[in-house]
Amino acid sequence: MRQRITKHRSIILLSGGLDSTVSATIAKKKTRPLFALTFDYGQRAARMEIRASRKISKALRIPHKTVQIPFFKTFKNLSLLRSQKKPSIQSLNRIRDVWVPNRNGLFINIAACYAEYHKVDLIVTGFNREEAEQFPDNTPQFIAAINHALMFSALRNVKVVSFVSNYTKTQINRLGVRYRAPLQHVYSCYLGRTTMCGKCASCRRLQKSMQHDVQHS
Repeated sequence: MRQRITKHRSIILLSGGLDSTVSATIAKKKTRPLFALTFDYGQRAARMEIRASRKISKALRIPHKTVQIPFFKTFKNLSLLRSQKKPSIQSLNRIRDVWVPNRNGLFINIAACYAEYHKVDLIVTGFNREEAEQFPDNTPQFIAAINHALMFSALRNVKVVSFVSNYTKTQINRLGVRYRAPLQHVYSCYLGRTTMCGKCASCRRLQKSMQHDVQHS
């Protein structure tokens, strides 16, 4: 008899961007997702990210939740927040200009609360190799460190994983095509306009990942 493999239950952190969308699609196949979680921390793109995440979740047949984190609006001089003065496109190309203090760490810890309460094993993220070169909270070292911390802060053995951690944006796009991810719903723009600006660093990374495939098709 073929042995039945029990899939781990998961909670998916979903921003509506390419990386989390592809990671969520793979998680749908390899785990048993309880729901996808999107955060509104006052970012300019919150409305569009939530809209995209809802469409992606619907396409993947995964329940979706939104969590509000209101205290960030009291922080000054954070360009990504809608409570601050509208930034120029040029000011959204440097790490320090788009950094939100401990954002990923906070997201994971909130997700860990849900995971422990609902007896879920995995928190699925979209951390990837390309962004890990710039953002320290995307690195394998960060995942290992926070998983070690969760051993002490959660009674249940909750672990953070990313199914795209070893891939570049271009490779993630290809992976998304292979897994038939709902890439048509992806949204990735710092400014949060109805139509992506195409000029901020987030938009350009997405465009680069798709253009590379077109050039080599």
